[in-house]
Amino acid sequence: MTEPIYDIVVIGAGIQGAGVAQAAAACGYKTLVIEKYPQAGLGTSCKSSKLIHGGLRYLESGQFKLVYECLRERKYLLKNAPRLVKLIPFYIPVYANSIRSAWLIWLGLSIYSLFSLKKFSIVNKKDWSSLDGLNLKNLKCIYKYFDAQTDDKELTQAVIMSAEKNGADIFYNTDFKKSYFQKSKHIVTYTQNKKENSTTCRCIVNCTGPWVISTQNKIKPALKTPDIELVAGTHIIVDKPITRGVYYIEAADRRAVFVMPWKEQQTLIGTTERLYSDNPDNITPTESEKLYLLETYNSRFNTQLTTDNIKESFAGLRVLPHNNQSAFNKSRESLIITNEKQPGLITLIGGKLTAYRASSEEVLIKIKEILGPSEKKPPCDTRKIKL
Repeated sequence: MTEPIYDIVVIGAGIQGAGVAQAAAACGYKTLVIEKYPQAGLGTSCKSSKLIHGGLRYLESGQFKLVYECLRERKYLLKNAPRLVKLIPFYIPVYANSIRSAWLIWLGLSIYSLFSLKKFSIVNKKDWSSLDGLNLKNLKCIYKYFDAQTDDKELTQAVIMSAEKNGADIFYNTDFKKSYFQKSKHIVTYTQNKKENSTTCRCIVNCTGPWVISTQNKIKPALKTPDIELVAGTHIIVDKPITRGVYYIEAADRRAVFVMPWKEQQTLIGTTERLYSDNPDNITPTESEKLYLLETYNSRFNTQLTTDNIKESFAGLRVLPHNNQSAFNKSRESLIITNEKQPGLITLIGGKLTAYRASSEEVLIKIKEILGPSEKKPPCDTRKIKL
């Protein structure tokens, strides 16, 4: 009986797949990544809010563990990827008609500060006029704290390059077709350059984000996954720059919207939330979402934007557990699905950009349970890998 060619085949080179590949390869497992796009991070992983943060708003829905984990991961990324991840000021203006009161935001920031070990402050009233034309009418106070920003595509590509440096093989422009289990190994079929090929492995990790269910249906034996929902989020990029930092403002429907400095003297505004049921390949921003973001910006800044100011827009998909909660309150923690009766199958569902490394470490634990420790390299610590 021939030995499998690979220990692990990772399907998908978004941030989660890149993280799993990096962790697996760094620990000595022979790893292959299959990616349908010509580069890593061209799917949902380049359509996020570009933030490396704890998620202050998740405190409101009681996701304290997630916030603490993300702030810990932010610390690692600031240390390991200083070129890609930058700490910048965030401002929260509180108005007379704000739904969240000043004391409630103070409480949230106090918890956030305790978790992150970084202080927040109240902006002196004499400095309000310097904040990028922020509307001062009925403004009660402004909080200032620090979080981090990144280019999500560049970060994903840096992680996949790290995986490759540690020995992983990456197949781009490659479509996963199917796999089945036979005689202690998975036979994986894929199409590359219009030619069908196959390889073998001991373990398959499905990291295909919004495509996770359609990918799962191509894998035999079947691995039952929980019900999920796809939630679309749109961002717009406008030609009016802001310079002082990120503004965390409140939309008319209570949602939080970020207004952020972006490349080439532009501003990034987002995001929205709507359920999505079509093919993930077809996701696009809607006109109503663009108007919603413009109206939210215009309600809090003196400069009034129109659709003519929009230079670019994009929409991505979050993978969230299906339940009766609103999208705002659904858990953002990753789900890792395995089953002892289906050997060597792991599915990673959801997760946040900030916490990709922590999710990868959890997957690595499952990999070690299935394959045993690698004999090629000593145990690695992904918290110390530089990007």
